[in-house]
Amino acid sequence: MNLLILFTIIASYFATITSYGNPKSLLCKKRDNYKLSYRKDLRWGEDIKRDMYLDDVTDGRPTVLALHTAHCLYCTTQATYLGNMANDLMDYGTNISIVVINHPGYEDYIDYYMRYIKSFDHVYFLQDDYADSAWRGLQGRKDDFYIYDSNQRLVKYVTGQAASLTNFGFKDDLYDMLSKMGQGYSPCDSTTKTGTSMEKTKLWISDYNYDHGKQCKRLPSDLFDIFWPPPSMPMIIYLASGDSVYSSNQGRAVVKFIRQQGTARDTSSSAFVNVIIVNAIGSEKSFSELKSKVESTNSDTVRLSIIQDTTVQNIAHKLNLRRDSMLVYDRYQRQMLLSHSPKTDMLDSVWRTTLQSVLEADNDLCTDYRFSELICKKAPEWSFNRIPFSWMTFDRFTVVSILKDTEEGILQLKRIIKARKDMGHLPITHIVINPSTQDAISRQQIYRGLMEGSRVHFIDDYADSTKSIVNSLLGAPGDTLFYDQHQILRATEIFSKKYDLQSRIRTHYKQQEDQCGQ
Repeated sequence: MNLLILFTIIASYFATITSYGNPKSLLCKKRDNYKLSYRKDLRWGEDIKRDMYLDDVTDGRPTVLALHTAHCLYCTTQATYLGNMANDLMDYGTNISIVVINHPGYEDYIDYYMRYIKSFDHVYFLQDDYADSAWRGLQGRKDDFYIYDSNQRLVKYVTGQAASLTNFGFKDDLYDMLSKMGQGYSPCDSTTKTGTSMEKTKLWISDYNYDHGKQCKRLPSDLFDIFWPPPSMPMIIYLASGDSVYSSNQGRAVVKFIRQQGTARDTSSSAFVNVIIVNAIGSEKSFSELKSKVESTNSDTVRLSIIQDTTVQNIAHKLNLRRDSMLVYDRYQRQMLLSHSPKTDMLDSVWRTTLQSVLEADNDLCTDYRFSELICKKAPEWSFNRIPFSWMTFDRFTVVSILKDTEEGILQLKRIIKARKDMGHLPITHIVINPSTQDAISRQQIYRGLMEGSRVHFIDDYADSTKSIVNSLLGAPGDTLFYDQHQILRATEIFSKKYDLQSRIRTHYKQQEDQCGQ
């Protein structure tokens, strides 16, 4: 009899850790409306069990769904964090649902779990059963998170310990995502020109990317002289070996793809893609002939150039390139994708679609990466007109906004000025940086007219890449950086038309001592 009990416990445990499939295949698909048991009445001391469908508790709101076992202390800690997050978002007018689904076989521990969540109105505890198993249908494991938009489409899946809310980077990202979805935004509605969802593009990148550690990092500063000034467009760096660009099937497919990118995009001001072919060390003899062929490929919508690598520059080594490697940067020189042969097979339709989706996603791809190497660290040393950043802050909570280099930059500046005026009672310093791109510089007079009489510090960035403040901050147009009174970076966000700047400033001002675990 004891052996039978032991076997049952072991089988139940393995049921909680076994993956039933690949939940990422469900991205941007509406989840099923599972039938479960609702146990909320336990909060009031009544053990009433009734059937309820998942849609009944989500009610058209952004939803975080967690797969837990009721006996797990870590699970109760996660639920407490989620409940507090729901309350904070509700304070700013964003209503979300938190749904916890208990694994079949753990019903006896419900009382223990409910002690931790009974004070949270937006945390719903549901019991799964074997007849209509939501765990199996969701293809998940214990501790997994599923984040759904208001239409109950899966926008993000986070597995196991990566979903820990004691990780402040993940916690901040989740908070920002839920806040945006509460305003009607959904990553599933953000698509590339090919109709590919941003989440699917990121999944493709995870399959093809060789160096995840450099995702969304800037082009190395010691290569600025070679690639600077970059045009305001995505950039592909391709390592070739002599005449292979035109003599091999792979090389010809690369050139064909580049030409197709140019004709596929209607641009009136600049090229859509900037392609730089790096001729490998040892292939110098064929450089001149290759250069003449490359230059004949240029058009109004494609900028193709070639440079010869040398032992002094050693571009291939610094960028971790091999023959037929492809390195893709967005328009702000942030690395989106590095892939090596044989994955960079231009004869493979999946790879071509991946590459095209990455190019069309452009800078939107890096909006979820929150300066991970700088968060909770002191701001880099920079100054303007010999005035150090630390002096500009007056030892106060400081917001640094980098204006967008489009027409939205005007809207962004107007909101910044209004926020500073409405929040004048708070000890906050707000610094605005106008980037050195051609579009941003053309609006300098408009910006200065708006700035008259405001209490915002306005700075024109240096055109010299080695002095650029934006480069020092690893930022890009549209970024907003939040520093505490000690110039420690606490959070970063991206400006958009729906972005509520004032509420975000208040949130980060209030949480500035919590975001880095202090």
